[in-house]
Amino acid sequence: MILNEHYYRTLLEKFEGIKTLNEFGNNASSLSTKLILEHFKKNKPIHINFQSAKDLLFETGKQLFIELANDIYLNHYDLPGIKEGDKVKRQANGQYYLVYKNEDSSYRLKHQLRKTKKQIFPADIPNITYDRLVKGYVKVDSGVSDKTIKNYISFFEGLNSEKIDFPRTSFEMKTVFIAKKPLWDSLPNKNKIPCAYLPNPREENQITEINSIPALQDSLAYFTPKYEVCYEQLLLKDKKVKTIVVFDTETDKIEQIIQDKSRFGFNVIIVSNCFFPTINEAIPCWNWYKEEIKVVNAI
Repeated sequence: MILNEHYYRTLLEKFEGIKTLNEFGNNASSLSTKLILEHFKKNKPIHINFQSAKDLLFETGKQLFIELANDIYLNHYDLPGIKEGDKVKRQANGQYYLVYKNEDSSYRLKHQLRKTKKQIFPADIPNITYDRLVKGYVKVDSGVSDKTIKNYISFFEGLNSEKIDFPRTSFEMKTVFIAKKPLWDSLPNKNKIPCAYLPNPREENQITEINSIPALQDSLAYFTPKYEVCYEQLLLKDKKVKTIVVFDTETDKIEQIIQDKSRFGFNVIIVSNCFFPTINEAIPCWNWYKEEIKVVNAI
C-alpha cells in the first residue's frame, strides 16, 4: 500500500497522454481505465481490483464498455454479406426492400410496402452495385425506426468526430464481458451500440438472447454471467473474440480462461471488487486499497 500523494500525482501525469472517450468522476476510475487501456493496446492481460468500492467498479466497467466497443467499431468492422432474400432499409427515405441477385453480380431491389404507407416510385430498383448497396442501405432482420439507425450512426460519428462512408453493422471480432446482469442493465447508451446479453439458461428465467438493437444482425459486444455460456455459444461456434473482460465474477474460472486464451487468441482483463482478490501469476494485478483510493481521489 502506497499513501504518498506525490507518487500518485506523478502517476496521473504519466498517464495523461492516454486519451479516453469520456470524462471520469474520479481519479481512481480514470487511472484504472487508462492502465487497462495501456495493456489492452499491447494485447497484454491485466487485473484491477477495488477494495470495497462498488461505485468505482461500475464506473470503470461502463467506461471500459464504451472504449472496447469503439475499438471493435473502428478496427474490426466487416462488409456485410448480401444474399438473395435479405431485407434492407434505405437510409435516404427509410423504405424497406427485398434483395434479388442479377446474373451480372449486381442486385435488384423490390420495395416492400408498409401498412398505411403509400407506394414509393420506383417500386423496384433494377440495377444496383454492391458498393452502392452497402453505402446506402442497412441490412436488417425486422422493422427498425429511422431514429434508431440514425442514433446508432450519429453516436459513433460523434464519439470519433468523423463521418463514416457506410453504416457499419457487421463485425469480424467481438468483445465479451463475463458479468452479472446489473452491469448490462446499467450500461450507458446501449440502445445506440449493437450488443447482446446471453443469459445463463441454467439459472435465469430469460432463455433467449437480448439484443440492444434487435433489427441489426450482428453485435460488437456480448455480455453473459457465465464463462461457460461464452465458451459454448461464442468460442466453440468460431466467433472471433478479441477481449474477454471478467467483471467481478467467475473467479474460479480464471485458470480455465487463461488456458483457453492460448487456444482462442483472446486477451483477458479482470476487474474485481473484493478484499482478497484471486491473484494469478500470469496476470499482473493492481490492487487498490481503500486508503489509496482516498488519496488519489483527493488530488
